[in-house]
Amino acid sequence: MTTPSERARSLVWAGAFLVELNKDQNLPLSIRRAAAVIARHFPTTLDIKRMASTPFSDLEMGSAAELAQWLNDYPHGPLLDSTRLRFPEERPPPKNKRRHTD
Repeated sequence: MTTPSERARSLVWAGAFLVELNKDQNLPLSIRRAAAVIARHFPTTLDIKRMASTPFSDLEMGSAAELAQWLNDYPHGPLLDSTRLRFPEERPPPKNKRRHTD
């Protein structure tokens, strides 16, 4: 059975996953765009906390330390109210690697 904390963690993970998809330059443009569109309407961590504070809610967000632990696999962090994902237009040119000159 899924607990309220597990449901909250899953929402945090899914939002963070959308951020990762949007920022991954190796993914096709269509995937990155879809992540940006979905993230616009996906609950942020603040939304999740608000849901947890409504009367009779059994959703538990957890502590800041627990939230940080949930995000170990998501280097770009969770989807926050302040997160602004770009709608990708095209792949940027590859970064030039330093050329070694002798």
